[in-house]
Amino acid sequence: MTTILIAVLFFLQLLSFYFLIILNTKLAKFKDLEKKQERLMSEMDDTISVYLAEMKDENDRLIKELQNVSPSELAATSVQQTASFETQKERASSLAEVEAKNENPLSLDKDARIYVPKTIVANAYSRQQQTTTTVVSTPSPLKVEQKERVKELTTEQQALSLAKQGKSAEEIAKQLQKGKTEIELLLKFHH
Repeated sequence: MTTILIAVLFFLQLLSFYFLIILNTKLAKFKDLEKKQERLMSEMDDTISVYLAEMKDENDRLIKELQNVSPSELAATSVQQTASFETQKERASSLAEVEAKNENPLSLDKDARIYVPKTIVANAYSRQQQTTTTVVSTPSPLKVEQKERVKELTTEQQALSLAKQGKSAEEIAKQLQKGKTEIELLLKFHH
């Protein structure tokens, strides 16, 4: 009788060890999954922070370039803008429409900021882009055909195909004239 009881207790103990091992493995899998999720979240946070830092740097460079624009260029464009504004004012059909424009809280006249014309901003940005890009050799007819073919694809498709060719994110960004972080994010989300 005691041997049967000892055998049953031994069997129950083995069974409880088996269940403990199963529970432990499931808990370990859950912890691994949790660590992977935390790692992915931190990678995404890092990637987004790098992207924002690059955007901030690019904006700072644009502001510096705009500050380098001569005051005479600003004066010439502001004179053109005021002349066109005056002609638009003269063309207004009624005094009520003009008053409604002046009461608008987003009116440029009431805002204390200095507005730089779009043409100057575009010129400054293009000059900055030209100084940062490397000297490009004259394109051969084959390269022109390839570029025309590539333009038919979306930027996403182009980036993925270039990545399959083994090009780095930096090379892809230069070729597609996009930000390096933007390309890295695109590639990361498609893997």
